[in-house]
Amino acid sequence: MKSLGEGLGPLFTDLARRAKASIELTDKVRRALPGEEKEHVLSAVYRDDTLVVGVDSAAWAARVHYVQQLLLERLHAAGETQFTKIRIKVAAGTP
Repeated sequence: MKSLGEGLGPLFTDLARRAKASIELTDKVRRALPGEEKEHVLSAVYRDDTLVVGVDSAAWAARVHYVQQLLLERLHAAGETQFTKIRIKVAAGTP
């Protein structure tokens, strides 16, 4: 019989890998944004061919939406080519 830690080890490893990838992608998105928008990006993840960017308010979602073509171009130039669309959303749990 395996211990609980042995059975969950691969799950925790995968979870840690996905969390690290999300943190790195969020940093890339922030660096690619032109101005104050970068300070309001809370997360970035891939969902199929879509880059989903979470921001802290509807006002900042509109601002990021306004520069999304520039964001797409800068990320593609930096080698992030896994996506063809960007979706901006207000992150859950933000006031």
